[in-house]
Amino acid sequence: MQIPNLRHLWDYPEYWAEKDPDLPIIRFKKNTITNKEFNEASDKLAKAFLSMGLKKGDTIVTMLPTIPEYILTFIAASKIGAVTIPMDINYKKADLIRLIPHSNPKVIVSINKFGKTRISDMLKELSSEFGDIKYVIVGKSNFGISFEEILEKNYDLDKELINIKKSQDEDEDILIIWTGGTTGIPKAVLLSHKNIVSMAQLEYQKILEAHMTFELKDRMKFLVNLPVSHVGGTQELICTSLIGNCEMIIQAQWSPFDSLSAIKKYNISWIGGVPTMFKIYLSLPNLDSYEPKKYLKFVVVAGEKVSLDLLEDIKERICENIIDGYGATEAGAGVAFTDIGDSFEKIADGYVGKPLPGIEIIIVDENEKKLPQGEVGEVLVYGAITSKGYYKMPEENKVGFTSDGYCKTGDLGYLDKEGGLYITGRIKHIIRVGSYTVLPGEIEELVLKHPKVAIAAALGAPDEIYGEVIWLVVIPEFGQEIEEADKNELLKICEKNLAKFKVPKNIIAYPLDPDNLPITRIGKVDRVRLKKELIPPSN
Repeated sequence: MQIPNLRHLWDYPEYWAEKDPDLPIIRFKKNTITNKEFNEASDKLAKAFLSMGLKKGDTIVTMLPTIPEYILTFIAASKIGAVTIPMDINYKKADLIRLIPHSNPKVIVSINKFGKTRISDMLKELSSEFGDIKYVIVGKSNFGISFEEILEKNYDLDKELINIKKSQDEDEDILIIWTGGTTGIPKAVLLSHKNIVSMAQLEYQKILEAHMTFELKDRMKFLVNLPVSHVGGTQELICTSLIGNCEMIIQAQWSPFDSLSAIKKYNISWIGGVPTMFKIYLSLPNLDSYEPKKYLKFVVVAGEKVSLDLLEDIKERICENIIDGYGATEAGAGVAFTDIGDSFEKIADGYVGKPLPGIEIIIVDENEKKLPQGEVGEVLVYGAITSKGYYKMPEENKVGFTSDGYCKTGDLGYLDKEGGLYITGRIKHIIRVGSYTVLPGEIEELVLKHPKVAIAAALGAPDEIYGEVIWLVVIPEFGQEIEEADKNELLKICEKNLAKFKVPKNIIAYPLDPDNLPITRIGKVDRVRLKKELIPPSN
């Protein structure tokens, strides 16, 4: 299906509302929202924000799960040139005290309650510390303004909305994603209309359309259930859906059971996720009853290195066609992708594909000197999808970007003779054992071959002699238990296959709790949490 080349993100809901007004753009639980309804509601919400005094360039923080109200808020804010800052729904008071003052919002849009957490009560308690902020609450609450009531009012601000739309430039920022929490201090990444639209167009045309078969209908369905506080949720799923007029099946949060049920119910043709998510799918005893291979035409695995065993298991039980991808919030959510049919051995070796059109990748040494093909160094990225920098963080900009606009990803890798990218590790995950450099991935890949191990994390623990030594954390597969004999077996495997300085000095069997796995909001191993819980600080 041909999609138009428009300048602003909000141009697309307006375009599809005119072209296909009655087509559903959102399905959430039992509710359906058409293109026309969505555009009209986001216009009304935009005028409500104007009535609150918001101006172009102001910021709006959201504390919302993946629900239609978030999508409406984001698009409404973009229509007035405001910047949306989605925050993790699981943030605690300490997180908000640290991040909200820096975000400097004029409005906070929050859900009243999510799970057992009463978010509006937490915001009410902290409101005196945040100054003059207006609060809009989704759901019944005795605090703030009702989101539902806002959409019932009429606002005589049509002319003002038209004028502020006309005043916008494609290079103006409309989204801030807080990132970096698993490797260091979170950073506020700025993303513009141009960044977001360019990324969504590339992924829709070069990945999704290119790999769909002719037996599918022109209109794609997206399973939208990743956290909106991550580029995977907002930029790759929501924005690509809006640009491509794709029907969004919304789920408030990721669940393996709900995802598989939706694939079967709505005949969804593709899904994406990090390797840990696919490991969880594969661990379900009733996976085959959902018949994922019957519906899925391809899957995208990204975010972390994927093992050969996992690729083969996905092919056997979930979907035969697998694409691996590479991206970063600052560099671009999707920088490079493999092709269907690429060697699994090659992908397991770190191959993440060739860059999408218009994206330049170079490899540099510690002095930012470009390295020749085949040499390992830091991966730098430049293109229309690349952020210009961080919000109110000039010092971080100097560290994260070169003077000519390349994003310094912090990832280690190299380019092969065909221009394909291999990722070998991450600079901030490097463990220094004496004078030796250890990449956690090479240890983790080895122990993940053990039949009882589902998740593994090699961490650096303080040591008086070597500075750091390796501690290994392993989490069992569902229905399994890692005992002392298993830990001894893992140690022998490491001793046999790894250099002495890479062998773990301690192996910790982390208890399996499906409701409290040590993974981040997008399914990556939460190394910060594991270090905090398990490794004593150095003196």
